[in-house]
Amino acid sequence: NVCSVLCLSPQLSSGNPVYEKYYQQVDPSGSGQVAAADAALFLKRSGLADLVLGKIWDLADSERKGCLNKQQFFIALRLVACAQNGLEVALKSLNLAVSLPKFHDTSSPLLPGGVSVDGQWVVKMEEKLKFDAVFDSLSPVSGMLSGEKVKPVLLNSKLPVDVLGRVWELSDLDRDGMLDRDEFAVAMYLVYRALEGESVPMSLPAPLVPPSKRKKPPVSVPPVMPLLPSPPSIKESRSSLSGSKTLPNPYLYNHPVPSVSFQWAVSPPDKSKYDEVFAKTDLDMDGLVSGPEVRDIFLKTGLPSATLAHIWELCDIGDMGKLTREQFALALHLINQKLTTGVDPPQNLSPEMIPPSDRLSLATKQVTQEKSNVEQEMKEQVKSIRERTSEVQELQNQVQKESGDLQRLQSQRQEVQDTLEELDQQKTTLEEQLRHICQQCSHENQMILSLEAEHTEQEQKMEEYEEQLVQAREELLRLQEESQQLEEKVQAAREQFTPLQESVKDSFSQVSQVSL
Repeated sequence: NVCSVLCLSPQLSSGNPVYEKYYQQVDPSGSGQVAAADAALFLKRSGLADLVLGKIWDLADSERKGCLNKQQFFIALRLVACAQNGLEVALKSLNLAVSLPKFHDTSSPLLPGGVSVDGQWVVKMEEKLKFDAVFDSLSPVSGMLSGEKVKPVLLNSKLPVDVLGRVWELSDLDRDGMLDRDEFAVAMYLVYRALEGESVPMSLPAPLVPPSKRKKPPVSVPPVMPLLPSPPSIKESRSSLSGSKTLPNPYLYNHPVPSVSFQWAVSPPDKSKYDEVFAKTDLDMDGLVSGPEVRDIFLKTGLPSATLAHIWELCDIGDMGKLTREQFALALHLINQKLTTGVDPPQNLSPEMIPPSDRLSLATKQVTQEKSNVEQEMKEQVKSIRERTSEVQELQNQVQKESGDLQRLQSQRQEVQDTLEELDQQKTTLEEQLRHICQQCSHENQMILSLEAEHTEQEQKMEEYEEQLVQAREELLRLQEESQQLEEKVQAAREQFTPLQESVKDSFSQVSQVSL
């Protein structure tokens, strides 16, 4: 009983000054009621996960009114303290000794209850100067920065994308898709406060509106990813066994909780009949029936064992191995439907088949499963990011290596090009020399042809000279023979002439003597 718990815990009484201070921040008017949006925004400053805060809300909002009174808000504060100290988030933990809950600084203008001087801008001059330096470094055009230029700065903060989207929406006061110098300062201020653990507000607090923008109507900004839904947009509801509707847990706003407003497939008359069977079957009176307890009832239907096993699996929603009263009624409903109309049990329970008492737990299970899927997806994305980072680093190393190789090859290419130019010059010189030599060769060839012709002519003359020489030799031999013959004749004549000469001489001598 919540009331008995309140009485047992002195820290939950209205006399605790810390709890009273926190309550005044969420209910400054003293209305006695804390709206879901205000309570959720305040409790989120505890730093606890949304799933934990959702459980705290369920325990505190026991009447499902969608708001908290003062004592219920104290319960929420105490459960926050339990969660922060590692204790179980349950009503039984309220009686345990625990330190006071801790929340982020409440003096920030981003949070309810913040204190600021009217007319002053919370962005201090030294901060503004730093923000202006960053603004100027992004090369603004006509004193404005586009979203593309601001985006890398925001992403560099490593804040969630939905938070950064809300920062942009709050900062772009005139909705022109660009930020001027003062709007950029607001964005940077929100980013730095978020990095310090403060929540980004739903709408821009008055102290954060730049003085240059305060002449305009108050700015109320719908967030890109709201922390809480506005009451008119809430379509989900929870049902108790009696079918009464209640407001949703504000921490489950962005999870697709199936609607529970469907009328149950088991009609009230059938439910009454099935309850009578359940009362006879639940021998140990624990509110649950096990497989052995319902075995005979199921087998007497004559349905195949595989069909009965599938019906049991569908109805055992909590995988406990036992069925509650409503789950048992649903099982008999599916069996009766198969026997009377021949309709097979579905592969999965439709929303109207889910027992009313299981719809909230099934929604919570679905949310938990979705959270697990999201966490797994985030792990895979982180792994993918690491792999991509490794690939990028490897590619950067490869690019650096290839750049070095490129520079080396460019240097070698220049050397080869210089060598080619030098060889071209040598080639030109050699071609000129070759042309000159070819001209000389042509001249020499002509000379050779001329000499060959002259040689041929000389050979012909030599042949003629040789023939003439042979003839001359033959003639010489003949003449020599004749000369020899003549010499012999002359010698013979001389031999004959000498005596004659002597005789003539004697004759002349005689004549001379005679003449005398």
